[in-house]
Amino acid sequence: MACQNRYAALLPEVEEHEALDIMEDIDNATAEDDWETTEALREAGALKKPPKKRSRLRAGAKAFKPREPVKSVSPGVGTSGKSREELLAASQKMQMRREITKLRAEAASFRPSRKEPERLPPIIVPTPKEALKQEPTSMKLDEYMRIDTELLKELGWTKFVQHLRSRSDFASLDEVHHPARRLLNFYKHRGAPVKLSTEPWTSERVHAALSRGPHKSCAEYREFLNEEFSDMRSKMQWTVLPISAVQHLPGLRISPPGVVPQRDRRPRWIVDYSFSGVNAETLAIAAVDSMQFGHALDRILREILLSDPALGPVQMLKVDISDGFYRVNMNIEDIPKLGVAFPTEPGQEKLVAFPLVLPMGWKNSPPIFTTATETIADLANQRLSSHIRPPPHKMDDAAEAVPSPVPPIHPPTSVQSILRPPSRALKSYRPQVRRDRRVHWRGRMVAKAPIGTPVPELRDPCLPSRRTPAAYVDVFVDDFVGLAQQQSNSRRVRRTLMHAIDSVLRPLDKYDDAARREPVSMKKLLKGDCSWGTIKNVLGWVIDTVSMTIHLPQHRAERLAEILASIPITQKRTSVNKWHKVLGELRSMALALPGARHLFSHMQHALSNKLKTRVTLNRGVHDALEDFRWILKDLKRRPTRIAELVPLLAAAEGHHDASGKGAGGVWFPAKHLAPREGYKNQPVLWRLKWPQHIIDQLVTMKNPRGTISNSDLELAGGLLHLEAISQCFDIRERTVLSKTDNLNTLFWQRKGSSTTEKVPAHLLRLFGLHQRFHRYVPRHDYLSGPSNPVADATSRDFHLSWQQLLTTLSPYLPKGASCQIWTPSSEMVSSVISALQRKRSQPESLWVEPRPPAQSGRSGRTTVLNWASTPFSKPSRTKYHSYKSLHSEYALEHLHPAEIPSSLDRLRITYGTLHRRSKVWGPATQGRSQARRQ
Repeated sequence: MACQNRYAALLPEVEEHEALDIMEDIDNATAEDDWETTEALREAGALKKPPKKRSRLRAGAKAFKPREPVKSVSPGVGTSGKSREELLAASQKMQMRREITKLRAEAASFRPSRKEPERLPPIIVPTPKEALKQEPTSMKLDEYMRIDTELLKELGWTKFVQHLRSRSDFASLDEVHHPARRLLNFYKHRGAPVKLSTEPWTSERVHAALSRGPHKSCAEYREFLNEEFSDMRSKMQWTVLPISAVQHLPGLRISPPGVVPQRDRRPRWIVDYSFSGVNAETLAIAAVDSMQFGHALDRILREILLSDPALGPVQMLKVDISDGFYRVNMNIEDIPKLGVAFPTEPGQEKLVAFPLVLPMGWKNSPPIFTTATETIADLANQRLSSHIRPPPHKMDDAAEAVPSPVPPIHPPTSVQSILRPPSRALKSYRPQVRRDRRVHWRGRMVAKAPIGTPVPELRDPCLPSRRTPAAYVDVFVDDFVGLAQQQSNSRRVRRTLMHAIDSVLRPLDKYDDAARREPVSMKKLLKGDCSWGTIKNVLGWVIDTVSMTIHLPQHRAERLAEILASIPITQKRTSVNKWHKVLGELRSMALALPGARHLFSHMQHALSNKLKTRVTLNRGVHDALEDFRWILKDLKRRPTRIAELVPLLAAAEGHHDASGKGAGGVWFPAKHLAPREGYKNQPVLWRLKWPQHIIDQLVTMKNPRGTISNSDLELAGGLLHLEAISQCFDIRERTVLSKTDNLNTLFWQRKGSSTTEKVPAHLLRLFGLHQRFHRYVPRHDYLSGPSNPVADATSRDFHLSWQQLLTTLSPYLPKGASCQIWTPSSEMVSSVISALQRKRSQPESLWVEPRPPAQSGRSGRTTVLNWASTPFSKPSRTKYHSYKSLHSEYALEHLHPAEIPSSLDRLRITYGTLHRRSKVWGPATQGRSQARRQ
């Protein structure tokens, strides 16, 4: 109807109802009628040429005046017999038909516009622009600084940061059913806060920090820093501005940066917020409980060991979060407090770098970021335990197509070729030549078998037989580790982990700019880290779930050889900084090297007695380094078994004691512990009387200048106590619990080292070698003196024979048990006496080959399912409970064979159950705080 009204205006002299009739005729007209009408008008001269525009036709229609009708037509004009008025009306109908046809064609091809109406942008968070896979436009850092300086001057600090910052990397958190959800929501909308305990810096202090500048390591990586910050500025992670543009910002503080080189990777940019005092002044308002990565390796090894081998080997994968700390934004108002002195050329204006995201080196960055990653691990384990079948995930399909790489097991180069021989020997130090032990056989020298017990063939009967395959996820800061058995279950674990990551950190969408990357590192995925394999490099260690071993990667074994070769036996001193680095690297490598953690006493003592910036390397230090060389040589022959590192149910409980006369003890074995030939599954008693020259060196009231204390004798007795159980029973890869009534001895045994070069340092070294030879897992606890009657009698009553002593101790021994007697060997006693005299003995001298296990020693598996406990914190930082001497601590009902496996659950100090993490670790509420206090 609108179209008809539009073209009815072309006929002003026609009435409205007539115009409608005309348009109906137009619709009914044919192409032949149009052609005849046009030819007739041209012959009559009324239509010379068709109008080109609609305006000319309208003007001609208004100026037209009708004439009188012509009754006769001259020859050659009007062959159709129509009048002039009829021909003009037909012409107008024809023009209207053409316009209507054109309009109908346009209406048929019409499509509504997809462009949304223009809207005002939000005030706080700008609407992200749609950028479909655009290539990032990289600019130099100088261009970014010029643009950012102009924007800051125009917009102000708050709007400037809002303009640079894209959307938060956190997801909607709708699927996060976790106590930390509220805290993550706070970080998503407000950013990570920085609250300090001191007043803001003055302008003089700010300029003084700028004048001091960055760490000297930045001078070597100036070009790298320009490229790195240009890349981080394109990702909206950091911004660099001149001091003239930001010196007015409230709370501005300046900290020095540094660059840390990395193996096979680009250097790492880090800020020393401790040097500027920012870390010390930062209030710990983050969720410190979220940092549970300290025991991640212990939990992973425990899950591997507890898995059922009948369901196949445990498969492992790793998932790395790309950009790590840079996934969490900073609070806008608190960003100036974390300013960094960016390196500049001489004469150039001082520059300040500001983190828009969590920076590396700040005190609260780890707990804030691990709040997200630990929540992801919790969500994954909750969903795995609920047996929820996750939907497919695009990352799972991509990881399935990439094979898992197999790291090399042993270093290809020989360790002996790396070590440098000394040019000259110290007068006070005589290194003993390392030779293989050989024996005469049929007139020729033959190498003796390697020392140390072989790997056990049978699995520990205490280990459970699960009917469900392993399915577990753990995390170390930003590195997720997944464990699974069986193919179908492994896909479920990986998909569950991927979806848990998407629940906290949102995946890419079409509104993200080209600089943003997927939360899951695609670079590591394409290398095969996300693929399942039985041999993986996990947290710096190569774990083999088929052979159940753990060992150093190739580069770390070579690094250990390099460290030992860099300190020859002729070196007398070294710098404090180098010694700190050596101790740090050796301690990190000793984590899964049995016996290595007991070799640090002399090295730690040298650091405590430093002279200004130099450390003296005496004979004890070189002896400890020589022991590390011996362990390095032994790495290929003796890989570390996972069962040597994970405590399980106790296979035996023992009590030992020592006095100025001698030492003694008793062991109560569990019923599943296999005895060796010549022994039975019965309690074992032992004692040793000290030689007179050792008794003469004991510190007493009459001999205050003695060199041996009573605690030293207690520690020596503890070593003989472990030798007794290893010679009488097969304790390979078994957990044994040894108790003493001397707290000094207990602390030394738990820590594995002491900051001294006296007797404890020499004895603790033998503890480590002994554990390495016999492959057991030791645990130590306290037992008060009055509750230790058996060990007390065996260490003092040497005037009684064994028969008389057993008769005296019968009330303290299980009824019906026939006790066995063990006597220490001369080789073992000689090594212990040498340690008491501060003399170093060769590692081989401690080895006494035990008898083979008895054929009928295994009597079945235990029915106790209360799993053992492991220490949570470092013993040096533990507040120990007070003790009372009570006779009730010695309970005979706990010493029966069936009750021994649960003895670890009765550990009294510094031990607790090893869960994945506490069930509720999120932000503390008032109700939860009251529950904890109760």
